[in-house]
Amino acid sequence: MDAARVTALAWTVFRMPFMVSEPRHRVLHVFGRMVRGGAEMRTIDLMRQESLKKCEFHFATLGGGTGSLDATIKSLNGHVHPCPLTPAFPRRFRQLIRVTKCDIVHSHVHRFSGYVLRLAHKEQVPARIAHFRSTGDGHLTTLRRRVQRALTAHWLDRHATSIVAVSEGAMKNAWTNDWRADPRCRVIYNGLDLQQFVGPNDRLGVRREFGFPSDCPLLIHVGLLSAFKNQERLVHIFAELRKRIPGYRLLLVGRDSEGTQTRVQQTIAALRLQSEVVIAGERRDVPRLLKAADLMVFPSLREGLPGAVLEACAAGTPVVASDLPGTMEIAARCSLVRCVSLAASDIEWSNAAEDVCSAVRCGVDLSNGPFDAITTAWRLRALYESHFS
Repeated sequence: MDAARVTALAWTVFRMPFMVSEPRHRVLHVFGRMVRGGAEMRTIDLMRQESLKKCEFHFATLGGGTGSLDATIKSLNGHVHPCPLTPAFPRRFRQLIRVTKCDIVHSHVHRFSGYVLRLAHKEQVPARIAHFRSTGDGHLTTLRRRVQRALTAHWLDRHATSIVAVSEGAMKNAWTNDWRADPRCRVIYNGLDLQQFVGPNDRLGVRREFGFPSDCPLLIHVGLLSAFKNQERLVHIFAELRKRIPGYRLLLVGRDSEGTQTRVQQTIAALRLQSEVVIAGERRDVPRLLKAADLMVFPSLREGLPGAVLEACAAGTPVVASDLPGTMEIAARCSLVRCVSLAASDIEWSNAAEDVCSAVRCGVDLSNGPFDAITTAWRLRALYESHFS
């Protein structure tokens, strides 16, 4: 073997430990804040998956301040970078791209992703991904909002290298009906870390914790307390259900948003249900609570792919939910979900809830399917790699 080949081999062997430790990709996710929401929790679930372990994850948060998931991200070797939407945002965001040396910008802020990806294009980031998580942006439609949406949609179309949605319904409503004609578009369902749902059922412990009778049937709702989650309507449905099954109790799980909790409490008081309903706030043991419940009712007004409905399925808890496109896509694959029109009366909703509760429960195994985080992680890895093949 000549001296040159010996030198080359020695250099390769010397570099091997450093090559192994190099991340496959540096991914910069863009969110509002890293709080306990469906999109945020599902993204953290993916950080735990073996197929994505060699990626280095960074999070740019546009809302400023800290989030309740920041510490979890850091424990998984991720990095959170507050990048609030001030006049200095464009400069700070472009500087963040340079500092992190990211080769993928993955934006989760609906059509505003168009502006984010425009900045990423200016920094020559090769992979620029827009990810639709809902059917709408949650803002009122004004003239200014229409102009903003049209402009950011134009930028998104021009600068996105991939466009992803959590369901076909989200893709159609947030982007375009003929999305299949665009090779950049694909649907990747959110996946759950199913290990969180392994373990015994703590029915008695949950009821004791919230002061409910040990043998009472329990209705649960998991989600941000907000107008679009429709908890005030839920309380009215619960009141109708109690006329049929008086022993029912209701547990509301989720953090407050924009004073919604006060309005929900007023509805509870007006219906004289104070002793039957508990608002538990934000919790870290959602799988435990879901497994202890007999039913979830989910009359949401707007969803992409409702994570709480998926979590209920993983816990083996039946669901009565509004017939939104994403929810119906779950129902097509999970027999535990019954969809009801939002136009239906509270009596019709409570009838559906009673029917579901009286039906024989059939277990649903989500493992290795489209709603398993393992599957989602492999599909996301394939998306990332497709930009560099």
